[in-house]
Amino acid sequence: MKRVLLLVTILLVASMSAYAQDEYRRFELTGMFNLVRADMNVLGHQIIYGYGAGAQVNANKYVSIVAEWSDAHGSFGPEMISQGGTTYEIPLGDTRIQTTLAGLRLYHRKHVFNLFAHLLVGAAKEKIDYNFGTYDQWQFAFGLGGGVDLNLGDRFAIRAAQIDWLPIRSNLQLEGAGSFFSNWRGQAGLIYKF
Repeated sequence: MKRVLLLVTILLVASMSAYAQDEYRRFELTGMFNLVRADMNVLGHQIIYGYGAGAQVNANKYVSIVAEWSDAHGSFGPEMISQGGTTYEIPLGDTRIQTTLAGLRLYHRKHVFNLFAHLLVGAAKEKIDYNFGTYDQWQFAFGLGGGVDLNLGDRFAIRAAQIDWLPIRSNLQLEGAGSFFSNWRGQAGLIYKF
């Protein structure tokens, strides 16, 4: 009987130490710097910069539910744009892409770093201001990508890299523009875990 009790105690202690190695925080908040390569041939595939924020609920060690918001903006011009058979000269314009996305993120967690991949779905707003008017409309968008986080202890981490393919539906009728703008987004930032 003593041996059985000793064996149960050893197994219980061993399982507790194994559980301690697999611990993770339930919630995470992220603040990020981002850059977007805007897929608009007419604007020369410009790179625009911005910021973002994210919230995450870790369902278990491997799966998380994520919501992210980001905003990137820049300027362009002078450009020549053909629309409906008419050519316009745009001396200077402003570009902005905002995204609101949510979805699932899959993790491979280690002590020093975490690798992840995700599919996020939602909406994006492309805003283009130029001297002939403004194009400003929310459209369907999704982000497919992944990245790596470097853990700085129990509460903090650095998002070293997050790269997303970011297609945004568009009905903008510009020469060289399709029904989707195939953007690329890179992000880096800080994570607070609680």
